[in-house]
Amino acid sequence: MNAPPDYYRILCVEPDAPPAIIHTSYRTLLERARAAGQAADIPTLDEAYAVLGDHDRRTTYDVERARGVDPFEHHRPEGPEGSAPARNCLFCGATYALERRLERDDECGACLSPLFPAERHRLEYSGQRMIRRVPKRRAVEVRVTWPQTEPHRGEMRDLSLNGMLFVTTAPLQPDQIVRVDCTELRALGRVAHVAPDPDGGGTRTGIQFLTLRFSQVRGSFVSVEA
Repeated sequence: MNAPPDYYRILCVEPDAPPAIIHTSYRTLLERARAAGQAADIPTLDEAYAVLGDHDRRTTYDVERARGVDPFEHHRPEGPEGSAPARNCLFCGATYALERRLERDDECGACLSPLFPAERHRLEYSGQRMIRRVPKRRAVEVRVTWPQTEPHRGEMRDLSLNGMLFVTTAPLQPDQIVRVDCTELRALGRVAHVAPDPDGGGTRTGIQFLTLRFSQVRGSFVSVEA
């Protein structure tokens, strides 16, 4: 598969930019291209906005962008024409093909990792986060490969619908994809930052959720926050 084009860079916006900012940047760049006679740039801008301006396509793009593959060039498996395109688990790489759209409880048949993309709760116009982080201390299990005989142990420090902060002794690196299990959820996440824990005994690791499955059913994040 080909690496995906960086639509955020094309539209000169950050990956957590709200829809209004993306729309404004697109319109500004489009007008500049027309005024400068740079007609060749317009299809690229249109393509970027068609993805980032659509909630579902942007969510899919964000997940696949973390893997470094083009989310819109999946190849169909051998079989009858019209069969579902083959997809791969972000964690173990196992191939799956569904004849329907992914649902919230779908998981990989090989490693049981969640398949449903986590919804990105982006910044409001004011720059304030729409969903605050909730301080939580919970035991977490961290897996960095599959199969892994024993998970790394850690402790959650806070949680939001966007991601989690936890402390662990696992040797993690930025942009690494890991799986985190706890009583509230199971998720695949991209390591966003790693720093020494000021209390000692490990490193503080912040992850951005890529796929997410809640264990509780009392209304998504409300059940976690209660």
